[in-house]
Amino acid sequence: MSATCRNRKCGRPCAEFLCSDCTAELADTIEGVPWLLEQLAVTELRQDRVSRGLRTGSRPDRPLPFDPDVAAIRVELDNAVCGWARHIAETRGVKGPSGSADDAAQWLGVHVAAVRLDEAAGEIHREITRLAEVALAAINPPPVPGFRGPCPTLLRTLQHEKPVECGEPLYVDAEAATVYSSNTSGADVDVAKFITCPRCNVRHDVAKLEQELLVRIGKQVFELPDLLRVLRELGQPIPRGTVASWISRGQLQPQRHDGDRPLYRLDDVRRLRTLTSHPKGSTA
Repeated sequence: MSATCRNRKCGRPCAEFLCSDCTAELADTIEGVPWLLEQLAVTELRQDRVSRGLRTGSRPDRPLPFDPDVAAIRVELDNAVCGWARHIAETRGVKGPSGSADDAAQWLGVHVAAVRLDEAAGEIHREITRLAEVALAAINPPPVPGFRGPCPTLLRTLQHEKPVECGEPLYVDAEAATVYSSNTSGADVDVAKFITCPRCNVRHDVAKLEQELLVRIGKQVFELPDLLRVLRELGQPIPRGTVASWISRGQLQPQRHDGDRPLYRLDDVRRLRTLTSHPKGSTA
């Protein structure tokens, strides 16, 4: 038997190939595999991806009907659990699981003591726990920082006689951006009121940057989902149903089409919201 735990991150003395703590960790991870696989399948097919069009200044390509990276993680986790279950069954000369990765995970959970006594226990622990971490990160990706446009500060340079715009892309922390967009007063809002440019070190008011960015991109056209995301990211969300009603009534017309996909101008949507917020005759 091994004198130390085969989990290289552990290495503590033990009589088996995996110590009791690492065995318990592996058992907990295996227990969560069916849920991870289910959530990966949902994430793989999810269509509400955040558009990168606002950040790059170009329209994103037509999205794939699934996320190939998430699909690869799901397949790798599925294969790992099924493969190690077969390995333990064959090594021990017992009947293994038959069926899905869920069955294999349940079988491994029942036979985790046999995993502890297997020479490959360290490798089994390493692969399954690593893939579980990767899967969890794919299911819950970190929030994307909110783009607030290029730095508008005018700088004098040796190459230009006249001042030129700094142009450094400015981002606000995603969590802070959410706080700022959903509140209009209070101390908690201060965390998102200002951005300091990392290039020229000039401090900018976030609300002013948002307005300037809306002016810059107002003439751009977007597919409806991307347009709604841009407005939501810049703190001016409009319910999808509201925009859909404008389209059905002919109040909002596409500026052009990309194949069979209608593209709508951002300024047109903002103008309609202003009109509906302050109807004719209102003194508000």
